[in-house]
Amino acid sequence: MFAADIEKIIPELRGFARMLCGDQVRADDIVQNACLKAWRARASFNPEKGSFKSWMMTITRNEFLQDLRKNKRMDSHAPSDLEDWLIADCQLAKQAECSDAIQQVFTLERDQRDVFILVVAMGYSYEEAAKICNCTVGTVKSRIHRARAKLQALREEDADTAPQRSREFPTLYSIQDLCGYADNLVHAAA
Repeated sequence: MFAADIEKIIPELRGFARMLCGDQVRADDIVQNACLKAWRARASFNPEKGSFKSWMMTITRNEFLQDLRKNKRMDSHAPSDLEDWLIADCQLAKQAECSDAIQQVFTLERDQRDVFILVVAMGYSYEEAAKICNCTVGTVKSRIHRARAKLQALREEDADTAPQRSREFPTLYSIQDLCGYADNLVHAAA
């Protein structure tokens, strides 16, 4: 039963991990490690505390964060090398890191953005998001529904107007900003 549940959710976990890190190979490694951790901790899963999906998404997110910490390296460069690198690669890094979808999430109204990031991007259950945002589960579901509708409208608007103009966002957001935003919501609720 547990193995079948893991097997069913692997495609979603891969998509989630790819969204987090932007690298298919690294995402597959993160999912594999998350599945191994879940397998070892299968006795600790309690369906009364939340859904299997949110449990697995949380393990995957934590594995991604652990991978970030593990792979964070400190390089030393001469000041002139660093300056040349920043000037040459700064704009390319921002473009590669920032997608229209993440930008659009941050255009949502705050109440919609909060629950959308917690539930859709970070894998929290409706109940967990309701506790974090200090509202009812029904309110969370309603806000997510409105957020999805607005994001769909923005995507359709972009598809209709893409040939005529390029969409400019005043502030560029990355997946790390999205994760940090969710962490801030969780810490504020604690």
